[in-house]
Amino acid sequence: MILEKLNPVPYGSLVFAPMEGITDEAFRKTILKLYPEWDYLATDFLRVPSAGRYPFKHLVRHFGKDLSEIGWVKNKTMFQILTSHRAFTVQMVKDVASLDYPWMDINLGCPSNTVTKNGGGSSLLLDLVALRSLLKTIRENFPGRLTAKIRTGFHDTAEFEDSIRLLNDEGIEMITVHGRTRDMMYKVPAVWSYIEKAVKISQVPIIGNGDVWGLNDIDRMLNETGCHAVMVARGALKAPWIAQDYRRGHFQETAPERFVKIQNFFSEYRAQLESENISDRGLLKQSKSVSRFMLDGIQDSEVIRRKLLLSQTAPEFYSIIENF
Repeated sequence: MILEKLNPVPYGSLVFAPMEGITDEAFRKTILKLYPEWDYLATDFLRVPSAGRYPFKHLVRHFGKDLSEIGWVKNKTMFQILTSHRAFTVQMVKDVASLDYPWMDINLGCPSNTVTKNGGGSSLLLDLVALRSLLKTIRENFPGRLTAKIRTGFHDTAEFEDSIRLLNDEGIEMITVHGRTRDMMYKVPAVWSYIEKAVKISQVPIIGNGDVWGLNDIDRMLNETGCHAVMVARGALKAPWIAQDYRRGHFQETAPERFVKIQNFFSEYRAQLESENISDRGLLKQSKSVSRFMLDGIQDSEVIRRKLLLSQTAPEFYSIIENF
């Protein structure tokens, strides 16, 4: 098992967040082709099985068969896992390492009821003693870069500082802090002061996450929190080109420019999905999923969004996109 030693993540890096059902191979291929300004990307999380193990081809398919064969893509992609105390974590970690995926991220932040009721995601923050044992086991079996994405707590933030110190102690090399507790879900503003607090007590770099909706939010998060890098989630679904605009200093965008960017994105995304011989139904479902936030801020956006979501076929959906 020989994994390439990754260079440190540069200050000010922009990271496209892992999102379930979104950041699959076709989506990441689209991002890599159209917006190479993203410094890093993530797979959507892969649940560690509670019995048995995945065949290697399943792990490769999750990362992306084509992308698995490109060294520089592997180096800028975190393979995120979702585990629990009763899952077959050791075998999964060993298998991921044996495939030479150099970066693994542990999901300690997912707020979904389905995930948390089964002991995964943010529910792991409820018992830091048990979490320490789990992290130790993963660290002992994964020689590559090991990172984690967390929330500020489950019900409250009482153990937030302890959780940051714990991750430091157990060999986590970088921590993404989403400035909300699990109970806050996404309904209230992210509290960036907790990102700043993590920066002050952590010995490893902190990536800030939460409510980065526009270009100005990137600089504001870096300056206000002192974080090392910025992860963008829903804001990156609203504007997948945000990293490109930021790097180019293109801070002003007209409505016609926005429509062209949306059309260019969906043109490439459709091509990537169709190259996988996806069904019309699957193409429609995936296209609707990634369109949720993309029209935010545009005049008559709700009317257009409603038309897209009520589309019955992929050709109907894409006809609306093409005729903006």
